[in-house]
Amino acid sequence: MINAKEIISECVDYIENNIYNKITLDDISSHIGVSKYYLHRLFKSLTGESLMEYVQSRKLTQSIRELISTNMRVIDIAYNYGFEYEQSYIRAFRKKFGYTPLKVRYDQISLVIKEKINVNDILSIDKSIAYKPFFVFKNKFNLVGMQHKILSKSGDNIANTYGVDFFYNHRGKIPNVVNPNIYFGYTDWSNEDYIYYTPSVQVSDLTSIPEGMTAISIPAHKYVVFRFVGFFHPEEIKGRQIGRLLVNLHKKWIYNSNFKFADTFRFEYIDVSLAKDDYCELDIYQPIEDIADVKKYD
Repeated sequence: MINAKEIISECVDYIENNIYNKITLDDISSHIGVSKYYLHRLFKSLTGESLMEYVQSRKLTQSIRELISTNMRVIDIAYNYGFEYEQSYIRAFRKKFGYTPLKVRYDQISLVIKEKINVNDILSIDKSIAYKPFFVFKNKFNLVGMQHKILSKSGDNIANTYGVDFFYNHRGKIPNVVNPNIYFGYTDWSNEDYIYYTPSVQVSDLTSIPEGMTAISIPAHKYVVFRFVGFFHPEEIKGRQIGRLLVNLHKKWIYNSNFKFADTFRFEYIDVSLAKDDYCELDIYQPIEDIADVKKYD
């Protein structure tokens, strides 16, 4: 008798291998050889969502690639992923992401997407939700901020010091800010000896950049996102705390996943409107790409 983790693994592999076909719960349970009722309960208890919700989410997530990267008609994309009708696909897409497929194709929209479950993450997700990765597709967008060069030997709170100074003393000088409550800490880690850290905000365009500030244009990417939750104000975040997340990202998660880093930058994302004296959330976004897709298109 295979164990629960192996059942989930077989389940996930079956879905990926049949992503372009119509998939039913009966199909999956028959392939694995377990009761569909047992399979449904097991999957939901481990992942927090029903198996068929996961199936549809994976199909819709994969279809974004055709929407953004090709000129395929929506009706052809729908049929390609096993939807019987174009309108069924459009309704499911809008329900999942909040936008129609064409809206996503032509506008600068970010979506919370559903990537293939990494079975190695299941226990770690249950035991430490703070380190649970989730996945986001973000279309191209622009940042404006103040760039700083930080050597590896610098104090571990120097980036936080720069960020606090920017947020309270310089953010207000920037025009065309999309949301003044959202802080971006952009890090260029392409050099081994130092990083460029840029406290910044998102802007609608780059027509006016204040003197002494830097503009950054970020292309469309798929990201793995690690959330750090602290029971203190964002100003009290320490470099060593973020360092633990980066160790998990660089030395643990990426090497046990089906992805590779897609670029040599990352950014911190903080919604200050959620912050309290005893609570903060910080998300670290790292661009990734699927290893199988890289090999397929090379």
